[in-house]
Amino acid sequence: MSSIIRSLSATLLCLSLSVQSLSGQDFMSGGFAMYGDGKTPSTPPSLKAVDSVLLDTALLTVRYRASYLMYPGALSRWHVAMLHVGSSHSLFYDFTGHIKDRYDYILVDNLDDMWSNSKALEKERAEQLTAYGDLGLRGSYFYRSVMYDRRTGKSKVVVPDIWVPTQPYYTYSLAHIYEEDVPELEWEITGEHGTVASFDCQKAECDFRGRRWEAWFTTEIPVGEGPWKLRGLPGLILYARDTTGQYSFEATSVTDEPVPFYDYAYEQEKRTAYRKFKRYERSCFRWPKSFKENTSVFIVTGNGIEEADYQNWRMPYYPMEW
Repeated sequence: MSSIIRSLSATLLCLSLSVQSLSGQDFMSGGFAMYGDGKTPSTPPSLKAVDSVLLDTALLTVRYRASYLMYPGALSRWHVAMLHVGSSHSLFYDFTGHIKDRYDYILVDNLDDMWSNSKALEKERAEQLTAYGDLGLRGSYFYRSVMYDRRTGKSKVVVPDIWVPTQPYYTYSLAHIYEEDVPELEWEITGEHGTVASFDCQKAECDFRGRRWEAWFTTEIPVGEGPWKLRGLPGLILYARDTTGQYSFEATSVTDEPVPFYDYAYEQEKRTAYRKFKRYERSCFRWPKSFKENTSVFIVTGNGIEEADYQNWRMPYYPMEW
């Protein structure tokens, strides 16, 4: 590991970071549910990959437990996310969503086989997934991957569309894809110390697109990378959370195995821009019926779960970034 760390420190320390803080957050009162059974959000959708291009080989791989609340007061959900750091690229991605999508696609691509051999296919899928350990729930609603190209200073972001299923049963959704200049985060190092995954860490804070983030980084691995879009400190970020406690990432392992990683092309893609996508995402939560007509909308009240008047109701919208 030490030789890898030395080579990484020479090539990867870069981009001390920051970005504008945005306003316009909706504060929802009461105990809102999402849709479906009225108790939990629908499962994040699958994306059907149809091609891939080798990006790089990882010099460092970090496995994170990514936790989130869809809105304040909701049940906590979590999934596994991965960060690969190579010499020219880094890739953070929703590992739970990616690996389950992969096996769903392999095992149910032939719908006739699925119906006739559903129990056998589910058993095979479960056995294959067991090798990866507990992956949590299917994945994130707000990102599928963030790829950073160190040569250009740009990131490619992929987000699944939770409103556009394209096939019955195991539905494959639309991948919204946008590129952006990597935002520069203005980190404030507090001087506090702690331990994460057996590494000595320091605490830093910053404001990023409407949220205040706390991060714990280690100079034992002097690589300016971290989960999601959080990066630019003088060491690897092993733990990060927004100060509301709604989103967090905690490293559970760090390895230096030479793992190849890829950029994927999806069956359905829509190229967009960050601001344009955020307007679309926000409108989906404000008027869910207009995007998915078969959705039943429910609200949790003191009298139990009741179907809502969807024309005068909007889903609670608390994204990772505004």
